[in-house]
Amino acid sequence: MNKTAKGALAAGAAAVLLMGGAGTLAFWTDTATVEGTDIASGHLKLDASSCTTASWLLDDDSVYDGSQLLIPGDTLTKNCNVVVDIAGEHLDQIDLDVTVPTDVTGDQDLIDELSATATVGGGTADNVAVTDGQPLAVAITVTWPYGIEDNDSNVAAGLTAALGDITVVATQDHLNDAN
Repeated sequence: MNKTAKGALAAGAAAVLLMGGAGTLAFWTDTATVEGTDIASGHLKLDASSCTTASWLLDDDSVYDGSQLLIPGDTLTKNCNVVVDIAGEHLDQIDLDVTVPTDVTGDQDLIDELSATATVGGGTADNVAVTDGQPLAVAITVTWPYGIEDNDSNVAAGLTAALGDITVVATQDHLNDAN
């Protein structure tokens, strides 16, 4: 390669490098301080103490004392008032649920078939409107569903189960939620 060609190539490369530098971005930045605020949380508490004295009812009819023998399709219900203690700007509705306790003892075949539900005022337990100090008429129902086939050995042996404490769970719904 001759000197002229080398010089032209070097000049072209220098021009490309200089053009690349001309394409850089320049901008200004600034910062500002925004004052913070104090934050305090509300609360959601349930008082289910009236439920301890309420009796379990067999099929919402007669008091269940533990001596009656249940069959598939029977339900046990406990009706009581749960008092809601709430504080919070947008806390005006809750969902209630109950759980079958994990400390149920007895025959696993029966335990596996039991389910628990909660209703409020005879209706749904979802999106329940609440105010602070309000008592809610809660029905806790434990069901042994009809239609589950049992084999002869289980029926002959007699199934037993002992429920531990049933937990009532309240979950807040936010005022602006679509739930």
